[in-house]
Amino acid sequence: MILRSDLSKSLIISLLIGLSLTTSSYAKATSNTTSFATFKKSAVVAGCTVNADSLIKKSDENLAKELANIQLGNIPNPLGEIILDKETIAYKLGDLANCVEIPESVTIKRLGSVLNSDLVKAKIEEYCMENCDDKLSFDFSRLSSMIILPGNVISWDIQSNSTNELGMRLFALEAETEGGPFKQLIQVNVSKTIEAAELCQLLKPGEIITEDMVRPVSVVIKNEKNNTAVAYKDVIGKSLDRFKSAGTIIRNSDLSKSDKKIAKPRKSTKIEGIRTPQALTMMATTSKKDIMTENWLIKPGEKVEYRVISGALSLSIPAKAVQGGNSGDEIELINLKNKRRINGVITEKGVVEYAQK
Repeated sequence: MILRSDLSKSLIISLLIGLSLTTSSYAKATSNTTSFATFKKSAVVAGCTVNADSLIKKSDENLAKELANIQLGNIPNPLGEIILDKETIAYKLGDLANCVEIPESVTIKRLGSVLNSDLVKAKIEEYCMENCDDKLSFDFSRLSSMIILPGNVISWDIQSNSTNELGMRLFALEAETEGGPFKQLIQVNVSKTIEAAELCQLLKPGEIITEDMVRPVSVVIKNEKNNTAVAYKDVIGKSLDRFKSAGTIIRNSDLSKSDKKIAKPRKSTKIEGIRTPQALTMMATTSKKDIMTENWLIKPGEKVEYRVISGALSLSIPAKAVQGGNSGDEIELINLKNKRRINGVITEKGVVEYAQK
Protein backbone atom coordinates (compact mmCIF):
# COMPACT_ATOMS: atom_id res chain seq x y z
CA MET A 1 0.00 0.00 0.00
CA ILE A 2 2.84 2.32 0.86
CA LEU A 3 4.60 1.63 -2.47
CA ARG A 4 1.38 2.10 -4.44
CA SER A 5 0.75 5.39 -2.62
CA ASP A 6 4.25 6.69 -3.36
CA LEU A 7 3.89 5.64 -6.98
CA SER A 8 0.59 7.51 -7.26
CA LYS A 9 2.12 10.63 -5.78
CA SER A 10 5.05 10.44 -8.20
CA LEU A 11 2.65 10.02 -11.14
CA ILE A 12 0.55 12.98 -10.03
CA ILE A 13 3.65 15.16 -9.60
CA SER A 14 4.89 14.18 -13.10
CA LEU A 15 1.50 15.03 -14.63
CA LEU A 16 1.46 18.40 -12.89
CA ILE A 17 5.00 19.19 -14.10
CA GLY A 18 4.08 18.16 -17.67
CA LEU A 19 0.92 20.24 -17.56
CA SER A 20 2.92 23.20 -16.27
CA LEU A 21 5.46 22.90 -19.08
CA THR A 22 2.71 22.54 -21.69
CA THR A 23 0.94 25.64 -20.37
CA SER A 24 4.24 27.57 -20.42
CA SER A 25 4.99 26.49 -23.99
CA TYR A 26 1.46 27.40 -25.10
CA ALA A 27 1.76 30.80 -23.44
CA LYS A 28 5.12 31.38 -25.12
CA ALA A 29 3.78 30.35 -28.53
CA THR A 30 0.78 32.58 -28.05
CA SER A 31 3.10 35.42 -27.07
CA ASN A 32 5.15 34.92 -30.26
CA THR A 33 2.09 35.23 -32.52
CA THR A 34 0.79 38.34 -30.80
CA SER A 35 0.72 41.43 -33.17
CA PHE A 36 3.56 43.80 -32.37
CA ALA A 37 2.73 46.24 -35.16
CA THR A 38 -0.37 47.75 -36.72
CA PHE A 39 -0.39 49.03 -40.31
CA LYS A 40 -2.23 52.23 -41.27
CA LYS A 41 -4.92 52.23 -43.94
CA SER A 42 -3.21 55.15 -45.69
CA ALA A 43 0.35 56.50 -45.67
CA VAL A 44 2.54 59.12 -47.36
CA VAL A 45 6.13 58.56 -48.52
CA ALA A 46 8.75 61.09 -49.61
CA GLY A 47 10.57 59.01 -52.24
CA CYS A 48 9.58 56.50 -54.88
CA THR A 49 10.32 53.38 -52.78
CA VAL A 50 7.64 52.12 -50.36
CA ASN A 51 9.15 50.14 -47.47
CA ALA A 52 7.03 48.26 -44.93
CA ASP A 53 8.11 50.43 -41.99
CA SER A 54 6.44 53.47 -43.61
CA LEU A 55 3.04 51.86 -42.91
CA ILE A 56 3.63 51.27 -39.17
CA LYS A 57 1.13 52.72 -36.74
CA LYS A 58 2.87 51.28 -33.68
CA SER A 59 5.57 48.64 -33.15
CA ASP A 60 8.65 47.74 -31.16
CA GLU A 61 12.04 49.01 -32.34
CA ASN A 62 13.44 45.62 -33.46
CA LEU A 63 10.42 44.81 -35.58
CA ALA A 64 10.56 48.26 -37.20
CA LYS A 65 14.15 47.61 -38.29
CA GLU A 66 13.16 44.31 -39.90
CA LEU A 67 10.21 45.91 -41.70
CA ALA A 68 12.44 48.69 -43.05
CA ASN A 69 14.28 46.09 -45.17
CA ILE A 70 11.11 44.91 -46.95
CA GLN A 71 10.03 46.78 -50.11
CA LEU A 72 6.29 46.66 -50.74
CA GLY A 73 6.15 48.70 -53.95
CA ASN A 74 7.32 51.66 -55.99
CA ILE A 75 5.71 55.03 -56.90
CA PRO A 76 7.72 56.51 -59.83
CA ASN A 77 5.99 59.91 -60.05
CA PRO A 78 5.54 62.63 -57.41
CA LEU A 79 1.87 62.88 -56.32
CA GLY A 80 1.34 59.32 -57.56
CA GLU A 81 -0.19 56.53 -55.46
CA ILE A 82 -0.53 52.76 -55.19
CA ILE A 83 -3.11 50.58 -53.41
CA LEU A 84 -1.98 47.28 -51.85
CA ASP A 85 -4.37 44.57 -50.61
CA LYS A 86 -3.90 42.48 -47.48
CA GLU A 87 -2.84 39.33 -49.35
CA THR A 88 -0.11 41.16 -51.30
CA ILE A 89 1.31 42.76 -48.16
CA ALA A 90 1.24 39.50 -46.24
CA TYR A 91 3.03 37.67 -49.09
CA LYS A 92 5.83 40.26 -49.15
CA LEU A 93 6.20 40.28 -45.37
CA GLY A 94 6.59 36.49 -45.22
CA ASP A 95 6.90 35.18 -41.62
CA LEU A 96 6.71 38.74 -40.27
CA ALA A 97 3.07 38.87 -41.36
CA ASN A 98 2.27 36.96 -38.13
CA CYS A 99 3.59 39.93 -36.15
CA VAL A 100 1.58 42.59 -37.95
CA GLU A 101 -2.06 43.55 -37.97
CA ILE A 102 -2.79 44.31 -41.65
CA PRO A 103 -5.95 46.11 -42.88
CA GLU A 104 -7.84 44.80 -45.93
CA SER A 105 -6.18 47.44 -48.15
CA VAL A 106 -3.60 50.21 -47.78
CA THR A 107 -3.33 53.38 -49.93
CA ILE A 108 0.15 54.92 -50.21
CA LYS A 109 0.73 58.35 -51.78
CA ARG A 110 3.98 60.03 -52.75
CA LEU A 111 4.77 63.59 -51.71
CA GLY A 112 5.05 66.24 -54.41
CA SER A 113 3.72 69.59 -55.54
CA VAL A 114 2.38 71.24 -58.68
CA LEU A 115 3.96 74.31 -60.29
CA ASN A 116 1.38 76.15 -62.40
CA SER A 117 2.62 76.41 -65.99
CA ASP A 118 1.07 79.90 -66.29
CA LEU A 119 3.69 81.16 -63.84
CA VAL A 120 6.44 79.59 -65.95
CA LYS A 121 5.02 81.11 -69.15
CA ALA A 122 4.87 84.56 -67.56
CA LYS A 123 8.49 84.23 -66.40
CA ILE A 124 9.68 83.23 -69.90
CA GLU A 125 7.74 86.07 -71.54
CA GLU A 126 9.19 88.57 -69.07
CA TYR A 127 12.70 87.24 -69.76
CA CYS A 128 12.32 87.54 -73.56
CA MET A 129 10.66 90.96 -73.62
CA GLU A 130 13.09 92.57 -71.21
CA ASN A 131 15.26 94.04 -74.00
CA CYS A 132 12.83 93.87 -76.93
CA ASP A 133 10.64 96.73 -78.15
CA ASP A 134 8.70 94.64 -80.69
CA LYS A 135 5.60 92.58 -80.00
CA LEU A 136 6.62 89.00 -79.29
CA SER A 137 4.46 85.89 -79.70
CA PHE A 138 5.10 82.63 -77.86
CA ASP A 139 4.16 79.06 -78.75
CA PHE A 140 4.02 77.07 -75.50
CA SER A 141 2.41 73.96 -77.04
CA ARG A 142 5.35 71.82 -75.85
CA LEU A 143 4.88 72.87 -72.23
CA SER A 144 2.54 70.71 -70.13
CA SER A 145 -0.29 72.40 -68.25
CA MET A 146 1.08 71.22 -64.89
CA ILE A 147 4.69 70.71 -63.84
CA ILE A 148 5.01 68.08 -61.10
CA LEU A 149 7.82 68.72 -58.61
CA PRO A 150 9.25 66.18 -56.13
CA GLY A 151 8.23 68.33 -53.14
CA ASN A 152 6.99 71.70 -51.97
CA VAL A 153 8.76 74.57 -53.76
CA ILE A 154 11.44 76.49 -51.90
CA SER A 155 12.57 78.57 -54.90
CA TRP A 156 12.59 78.36 -58.71
CA ASP A 157 13.91 80.30 -61.71
CA ILE A 158 14.16 80.26 -65.50
CA GLN A 159 17.48 80.34 -67.40
CA SER A 160 17.97 80.58 -71.17
CA ASN A 161 19.97 77.78 -72.82
CA SER A 162 20.09 79.43 -76.26
CA THR A 163 21.43 82.71 -77.65
CA ASN A 164 18.93 83.27 -80.46
CA GLU A 165 16.06 85.70 -79.84
CA LEU A 166 13.61 84.24 -82.38
CA GLY A 167 12.74 80.72 -83.51
CA MET A 168 13.01 77.68 -81.26
CA ARG A 169 14.43 78.67 -77.87
CA LEU A 170 15.46 76.44 -74.98
CA PHE A 171 14.91 77.37 -71.35
CA ALA A 172 15.88 75.51 -68.18
CA LEU A 173 13.46 75.45 -65.27
CA GLU A 174 15.51 74.96 -62.09
CA ALA A 175 13.82 74.54 -58.71
CA GLU A 176 14.82 73.78 -55.14
CA THR A 177 12.16 71.70 -53.40
CA GLU A 178 11.67 69.89 -50.12
CA GLY A 179 12.01 66.68 -52.12
CA GLY A 180 15.36 67.72 -53.64
CA PRO A 181 16.57 69.70 -56.69
CA PHE A 182 14.56 69.66 -59.93
CA LYS A 183 15.50 70.62 -63.52
CA GLN A 184 13.48 70.49 -66.74
CA LEU A 185 14.18 71.77 -70.27
CA ILE A 186 11.40 73.74 -71.95
CA GLN A 187 11.14 74.41 -75.71
CA VAL A 188 9.37 77.61 -76.78
CA ASN A 189 8.87 78.96 -80.29
CA VAL A 190 9.28 82.75 -80.27
CA SER A 191 8.28 85.11 -83.09
CA LYS A 192 7.73 88.86 -83.32
CA THR A 193 5.36 91.16 -85.16
CA ILE A 194 6.71 94.37 -86.68
CA GLU A 195 5.18 97.24 -88.62
CA ALA A 196 6.82 96.67 -92.02
CA ALA A 197 6.63 98.78 -95.21
CA GLU A 198 4.54 97.68 -98.18
CA LEU A 199 4.98 99.49 -101.50
CA CYS A 200 2.00 101.42 -102.89
CA GLN A 201 3.57 101.85 -106.37
CA LEU A 202 6.39 100.68 -108.59
CA LEU A 203 9.79 101.91 -107.41
CA LYS A 204 12.92 102.26 -109.52
CA PRO A 205 16.47 101.63 -108.33
CA GLY A 206 17.95 104.68 -106.58
CA GLU A 207 14.55 106.31 -106.02
CA ILE A 208 14.20 107.82 -102.53
CA ILE A 209 11.33 106.30 -100.51
CA THR A 210 8.80 108.78 -99.14
CA GLU A 211 5.79 108.24 -96.86
CA ASP A 212 3.31 108.36 -99.78
CA MET A 213 5.11 105.48 -101.53
CA VAL A 214 4.66 102.92 -98.71
CA ARG A 215 2.08 101.94 -96.13
CA PRO A 216 2.59 100.18 -92.77
CA VAL A 217 1.52 96.53 -92.51
CA SER A 218 1.95 93.95 -89.76
CA VAL A 219 4.45 91.20 -90.56
CA VAL A 220 5.31 88.18 -88.37
CA ILE A 221 9.03 87.32 -88.24
CA LYS A 222 9.63 83.74 -87.14
CA ASN A 223 13.43 83.57 -87.24
CA GLU A 224 16.57 85.67 -87.44
CA LYS A 225 17.40 85.24 -91.13
CA ASN A 226 19.29 88.12 -92.73
CA ASN A 227 16.67 88.91 -95.38
CA THR A 228 13.85 89.88 -93.02
CA ALA A 229 11.27 92.60 -93.54
CA VAL A 230 12.46 96.13 -92.68
CA ALA A 231 10.45 98.21 -90.19
CA TYR A 232 8.30 100.96 -91.76
CA LYS A 233 10.08 103.71 -89.80
CA ASP A 234 13.47 102.50 -91.09
CA VAL A 235 12.72 102.65 -94.85
CA ILE A 236 11.64 106.31 -95.13
CA GLY A 237 14.42 108.30 -96.82
CA LYS A 238 16.20 105.16 -98.05
CA SER A 239 16.50 103.97 -101.66
CA LEU A 240 16.28 100.61 -103.43
CA ASP A 241 18.87 98.92 -105.64
CA ARG A 242 16.29 97.07 -107.77
CA PHE A 243 12.81 97.45 -109.24
CA LYS A 244 10.03 96.59 -106.80
CA SER A 245 6.36 96.41 -107.68
CA ALA A 246 3.36 97.62 -105.67
CA GLY A 247 2.13 95.29 -102.92
CA THR A 248 5.57 93.86 -102.05
CA ILE A 249 7.22 94.10 -98.62
CA ILE A 250 10.59 95.83 -98.48
CA ARG A 251 13.31 93.55 -97.15
CA ASN A 252 16.96 94.04 -96.24
CA SER A 253 18.18 92.80 -99.62
CA ASP A 254 16.03 95.40 -101.42
CA LEU A 255 17.78 98.43 -99.92
CA SER A 256 20.72 99.94 -101.72
CA LYS A 257 24.16 99.09 -100.38
CA SER A 258 24.81 102.64 -99.24
CA ASP A 259 21.61 102.67 -97.16
CA LYS A 260 22.50 99.34 -95.56
CA LYS A 261 25.88 100.87 -94.65
CA ILE A 262 27.86 97.97 -96.00
CA ALA A 263 31.56 98.70 -95.78
CA LYS A 264 33.35 99.02 -99.11
CA PRO A 265 35.87 96.27 -99.82
CA ARG A 266 39.47 97.25 -99.35
CA LYS A 267 41.62 97.63 -102.43
CA SER A 268 43.77 94.62 -103.00
CA THR A 269 46.59 93.61 -105.25
CA LYS A 270 46.01 91.61 -108.39
CA ILE A 271 44.79 88.08 -107.78
CA GLU A 272 46.52 85.78 -110.15
CA GLY A 273 44.31 83.61 -112.33
CA ILE A 274 41.17 85.74 -111.75
CA ARG A 275 40.58 88.44 -114.35
CA THR A 276 36.86 88.72 -115.16
CA PRO A 277 34.24 90.65 -113.05
CA GLN A 278 32.10 87.47 -113.01
CA ALA A 279 34.94 85.52 -111.40
CA LEU A 280 35.49 88.22 -108.80
CA THR A 281 31.77 88.23 -107.91
CA MET A 282 31.77 84.45 -107.59
CA MET A 283 34.80 84.57 -105.29
CA ALA A 284 33.21 87.21 -103.04
CA THR A 285 29.97 85.19 -102.76
CA THR A 286 31.85 82.00 -101.95
CA SER A 287 33.98 83.72 -99.29
CA LYS A 288 30.89 85.14 -97.58
CA LYS A 289 29.26 81.72 -97.51
CA ASP A 290 32.44 80.11 -96.15
CA ILE A 291 32.64 82.67 -93.33
CA MET A 292 29.00 82.11 -92.37
CA THR A 293 29.44 78.33 -92.42
CA GLU A 294 32.65 78.57 -90.40
CA ASN A 295 30.74 80.36 -87.62
CA TRP A 296 28.06 77.66 -87.36
CA LEU A 297 27.95 75.70 -84.11
CA ILE A 298 27.14 72.53 -86.08
CA LYS A 299 28.12 72.09 -89.73
CA PRO A 300 26.49 69.86 -92.40
CA GLY A 301 27.93 66.36 -92.38
CA GLU A 302 29.15 66.64 -88.78
CA LYS A 303 28.49 63.76 -86.39
CA VAL A 304 26.42 64.87 -83.37
CA GLU A 305 24.77 63.52 -80.24
CA TYR A 306 20.97 63.46 -80.61
CA ARG A 307 19.23 63.64 -77.23
CA VAL A 308 15.66 62.82 -76.31
CA ILE A 309 14.74 64.17 -72.86
CA SER A 310 11.53 63.32 -71.01
CA GLY A 311 11.41 64.48 -67.39
CA ALA A 312 14.33 62.90 -65.56
CA LEU A 313 14.99 60.37 -68.37
CA SER A 314 17.51 61.06 -71.16
CA LEU A 315 18.35 59.02 -74.28
CA SER A 316 21.34 59.70 -76.58
CA ILE A 317 21.51 58.53 -80.22
CA PRO A 318 24.42 58.99 -82.69
CA ALA A 319 23.36 61.11 -85.67
CA LYS A 320 24.75 63.04 -88.63
CA ALA A 321 23.75 66.63 -89.40
CA VAL A 322 22.19 67.17 -92.83
CA GLN A 323 21.96 70.92 -92.21
CA GLY A 324 24.07 73.37 -90.23
CA GLY A 325 23.16 76.10 -87.78
CA ASN A 326 23.63 77.73 -84.41
CA SER A 327 22.07 77.31 -80.95
CA GLY A 328 18.27 77.31 -81.13
CA ASP A 329 18.10 76.46 -84.86
CA GLU A 330 16.02 73.46 -85.89
CA ILE A 331 17.94 71.25 -88.31
CA GLU A 332 17.52 67.93 -90.10
CA LEU A 333 19.67 64.93 -89.19
CA ILE A 334 20.13 61.26 -90.07
CA ASN A 335 19.80 58.66 -87.30
CA LEU A 336 22.99 56.59 -87.77
CA LYS A 337 21.34 53.51 -86.23
CA ASN A 338 18.31 53.20 -88.53
CA LYS A 339 19.28 55.72 -91.27
CA ARG A 340 16.00 57.63 -90.81
CA ARG A 341 15.73 61.39 -91.07
CA ILE A 342 14.88 63.24 -87.87
CA ASN A 343 14.57 66.84 -86.72
CA GLY A 344 16.13 68.48 -83.69
CA VAL A 345 17.12 71.76 -82.07
CA ILE A 346 20.78 72.71 -81.59
CA THR A 347 21.53 73.26 -77.88
CA GLU A 348 25.34 73.28 -77.80
CA LYS A 349 28.40 72.25 -79.79
CA GLY A 350 27.83 68.72 -81.10
CA VAL A 351 24.48 68.29 -79.32
CA VAL A 352 20.98 68.35 -80.86
CA GLU A 353 17.80 67.72 -78.86
CA TYR A 354 14.51 66.22 -79.95
CA ALA A 355 12.13 68.75 -81.57
CA GLN A 356 8.54 67.57 -81.16
CA LYS A 357 6.19 68.31 -84.09
